[in-house]
Amino acid sequence: MDVSMREPGGAEHGAEGMPTWNFVLKFRLPDPAADPADLLDALYAAGCDDATVGVGRRGSIALDFSRQAPTPDRAVRSALEDVRRAIPGVVPTEAAPDMVNLSDLADLVGCTRQNMRKYAAGEIRAVRSPFPEPAHSGTPSLWRLAEVLAWLDRNTDLRPDPAALQLAQAVSAINLDVQRARLDGSMAG
Repeated sequence: MDVSMREPGGAEHGAEGMPTWNFVLKFRLPDPAADPADLLDALYAAGCDDATVGVGRRGSIALDFSRQAPTPDRAVRSALEDVRRAIPGVVPTEAAPDMVNLSDLADLVGCTRQNMRKYAAGEIRAVRSPFPEPAHSGTPSLWRLAEVLAWLDRNTDLRPDPAALQLAQAVSAINLDVQRARLDGSMAG
């Protein structure tokens, strides 16, 4: 599978039968003036040879991983450790897949956007449990992927990939840690 063409999420199985987890990690660099391209060799040497690196913006870097690990949590956390080893002082800012809109959700579970909108609006009579509340209401509204995949699995005939749910839960936990660190830092000063 071409890493540049795949959707983050779920798992494939590598040659050794170990699942390969696809996810994205974004970071703020310790030196805002740093050219991220200068860090590529350090990232490779630290074990990030399973990532495509995005270096389009000074002061930040994004890595699109395709990492083999027994669990998604281990895959994501080992990738974080590798990046921190390569770039001391780097600050994680976001992990994906986590926050998604209705179109993203529809694509991930294989239904139409209109059908997903009907679930979100409570317009499907056979479903008794309310759709999860968005994490952000706006244009577009955004939901936590883990929460919606679990809801879909429990309340509909749609059966999301269990590996996608496991990865979304791991990534959501990382994002909550990132937000907690931001809040702790803003309250310290």
